[in-house]
Amino acid sequence: MKRFEVLDRNEIDEIDDATLTVLERVGMIIHEEEARNMLRKNGASVDDKTKLVKIPRGLVKEGVSKAPGEFTICARDPKYNVRTTCDVTYFEPMIGRLNILDSRTGVRRRTTLADLDNLMRIANAMPNFQLLHSGAMMPHIEGVSDSVSHVYGYLSGVNNAQKVVKGTGRGRKRSDDCIRMASVLAGGMESLKKTPYIFTTCNTIAPLQLGADMTEGLIEYARHGQPVDVASEVQSGATSPVTLAGSLVIQNAEVLCGILISQLVNPGTPVFYGTCGGIMDMRTGNIALGTVEAGLINAASAQLAHHYGIPCRGTGATTESKVLDMQAGYEKTITLLTAALGGINCLFYPGVVEHALTISLESLVIDDDICGMVSRLIRGITVDDRHLAVDVIENVGAGGHFLGQKHTMDYLTQEHYFPTLSDRKERKDWEKDGARELKDAAAERVRQILEEHTPMALEPDKLKELNQIVKEVEERERAG
Repeated sequence: MKRFEVLDRNEIDEIDDATLTVLERVGMIIHEEEARNMLRKNGASVDDKTKLVKIPRGLVKEGVSKAPGEFTICARDPKYNVRTTCDVTYFEPMIGRLNILDSRTGVRRRTTLADLDNLMRIANAMPNFQLLHSGAMMPHIEGVSDSVSHVYGYLSGVNNAQKVVKGTGRGRKRSDDCIRMASVLAGGMESLKKTPYIFTTCNTIAPLQLGADMTEGLIEYARHGQPVDVASEVQSGATSPVTLAGSLVIQNAEVLCGILISQLVNPGTPVFYGTCGGIMDMRTGNIALGTVEAGLINAASAQLAHHYGIPCRGTGATTESKVLDMQAGYEKTITLLTAALGGINCLFYPGVVEHALTISLESLVIDDDICGMVSRLIRGITVDDRHLAVDVIENVGAGGHFLGQKHTMDYLTQEHYFPTLSDRKERKDWEKDGARELKDAAAERVRQILEEHTPMALEPDKLKELNQIVKEVEERERAG
């Protein structure tokens, strides 16, 4: 299926050239010393007092060219391994958010460890989710000390899901803790280096900065050969120019700088070109992610990433609505559609409301249905002899029907997507069945999954080892 392209070949080249000019003339503020030293040794101009690094365009091009165009991230159940390329689209629901929308009360509250267990079980049960964000990414889990939230969050993830689970990249120690836990799943650290079982995000700071903690995490994951999503969170009009092209230049500079560092640490480190780009709503001063402009940024980001031969991670299913209403529905759909049609390879944020500040169990199951529809859309229409079905048409003839044809049964589930929540009954039947709205159907689906879905159990020896790591991290943090 033809992709939705918002940039032509010349425009991609112009953005690339402008990016290299910015990195060479303006530079990046890089707060982490090891990264600055690596760049200095490779020809960058470094001012350690201001932490400003100006990077020659040749060095950027050389470094980015070493990033692989495809890689596999392993799950503890091999059937959920994810083979990432520039030609596929996967969905990564948001799990760890500071807040959760309580379905029983309708009130937003802080997310607890028990909530994380439920969120992971729901995400694990959803057929259209492949890469799972986890509580390891959360700076705070209610009832858990912030210093150990990453290991409790990661354990919650792998204990309640058998799919690929994300770890934190916030600082060297936390990153090493999650990498060590992932090595248990991989069968040891050497096996982990050969076969990634974890990935993380390194968020830049717009405009044109890399924070110390995220850069430490980037370096540690790269050292161990684990994939890193280097993502910029530009806000057009605030932390980047109000023009979308100017925002893309800032974003591109930040992401390419992070990718360059990963390749200086370990050439061939798997990376995603990441965007969380949006606009600032000048009426409210808030970031707006559920916008058509965010969709355009995502589509353009996919084109830029693929220009460099790198898989891309973007955002979709984002909304500014505080509840699961019509606004949430149309904002989630338009952001998912534009990003997927544009070629984003990993679509992040299903499950959220309220500027991605709040997670919802019901939103996870609703968004899974939207993701399923989007997946069907981007597969397009297959045209060949079997799909043209002339022989079947001849067999049925004029005035007949196709309900009893073997061809119908052979191709039904391939050609038609069947959502689990959408109501397609006649009104009288809908009313007879209780006249449920979508949010009610979603709540019922959540209850059913939590009652019936049991993830594949962790092997007892691995669970014991993971719990031991959590205990050791707790002891280390108590000791100061």
